[in-house]
Amino acid sequence: MNKLNSTAFYCGFLFALCACVPNQLHAQAAPGPLAPKEPTQTRSAPPPDPAPRAIPTEPEAAREKPAPRHNISGSWKLNRDASDDGRSKIEQAQRIDRGNQGNGPMGPGGNGPMGGNGPYGGGPMGRGYPYPGGGNGPYGGGPNGPNGGNRGIYDEDSDARSPAMREYVYPATEITFLLQNSEVDLTDDAARKRVFFTDGRKLQKSKDDNYREIAAHWEGTRLVAEENVPQGGKLRRTFDLSADGRQVDEYINLESTRNRSSVSIHYAYDIDPNRQ
Repeated sequence: MNKLNSTAFYCGFLFALCACVPNQLHAQAAPGPLAPKEPTQTRSAPPPDPAPRAIPTEPEAAREKPAPRHNISGSWKLNRDASDDGRSKIEQAQRIDRGNQGNGPMGPGGNGPMGGNGPYGGGPMGRGYPYPGGGNGPYGGGPNGPNGGNRGIYDEDSDARSPAMREYVYPATEITFLLQNSEVDLTDDAARKRVFFTDGRKLQKSKDDNYREIAAHWEGTRLVAEENVPQGGKLRRTFDLSADGRQVDEYINLESTRNRSSVSIHYAYDIDPNRQ
């Protein structure tokens, strides 16, 4: 009986021991393979915004381009690039006339009685230069005789040096037109005022060059004036609005005189954006 109880006790003890050992083994089992960690994504900082591009802008003049005009009224500024050189054209006309006069009856190459080949000239039928009647004498055809070739373009008769011709040879930088009934007032940056009357009234004589009254008439949108010039001949002056209404064209036509051929001069004036 005691032996049986001992055997039972020993079997129970083994049973209990076997029951405990798997639990311990399970608790101390080596860890299995770990689940792979998700890769950590390092987010780099975004690249800096590129420098803003400079947006091309229209030129200042194009952005502020003044509205076209319907007549010549208002202020205008000389466009030198689109204008003639008045002095150069005057002197060119004088050189042309000088060449033409050289072969005239009294010129150095002329065949008239006082020309270079005439009886009083310095040619083969005239006396030699040392004599009073030679080519440079009082009747000679040389440059020093009063009846000889045309004098230089810079002499006292030159239109380019005449005070009365200055406003045509050296144009104003800025001009302003004011249109009234039968009257157009033109003022410039040289303090000159020109009053164009289109009704045929009697004109007052000018006391100085700063003010002058001029007879004129309209030819459509063109203002046309005609004057006598001190050196002789006539001057025709025209102010014409361009087709796009942004420019006034001034045309000066001078008739030929004794010391130059005819001349045509053109000056262009653009709208002055600073003086409307």
